[in-house]
Amino acid sequence: MRGTFDQADNEAFDTLRFSGESLLPERILASPVALRRLATSDAPRVQLLAGERAVAELTALIPHPYPDGAAETWIDGQAKAWSAGKEYTYAIDADSVLVGVVDLRPAAAERENLGYWIGRPYWGRGYATAAANALIALAFALLDLDKLTASHLARNPASQRVMEKCGMRLLDTGTREHRGVSEAYCVRGITRGEWEARMGG
Repeated sequence: MRGTFDQADNEAFDTLRFSGESLLPERILASPVALRRLATSDAPRVQLLAGERAVAELTALIPHPYPDGAAETWIDGQAKAWSAGKEYTYAIDADSVLVGVVDLRPAAAERENLGYWIGRPYWGRGYATAAANALIALAFALLDLDKLTASHLARNPASQRVMEKCGMRLLDTGTREHRGVSEAYCVRGITRGEWEARMGG
């Protein structure tokens, strides 16, 4: 669908849920952040924030150093994945400024369903938790999913806290290849039933 989804608007939420629409909204209001589809004009900001070593190093896919032109190519790829229903990637805006990115993969294959990053100047402000909570709510409302998963490096307690605040419990631990070395990781998840219980449904 096209338009804005406010997770606090229960009437609109129910209308969307039963509309039979397969696409996710292009904009989501989730105070203190707003989520929207990425645009090519976001590329310089994405390169600036995601290219910082402290951010990129904790992710599996963000390159470091971040080459010129890579952000434009990535945003174009995300637009195609959105159209195909394979991945829904949103810019996270705070006070109308892009501070990070969150994405949802309805079919988890090599990676888990949910991923996100926040620019280092904006760490510790609750932006990742607000964005992830909104996308989890939207996914269970509009998509035929019974469980959502996400993963983090064991040495990344900040991401662990985000997932725990979203009600995601520990499902698995192990090691994975991460930037050329073996790293301990954790997989967390939440079921539709668990989410609805949290929401009082």
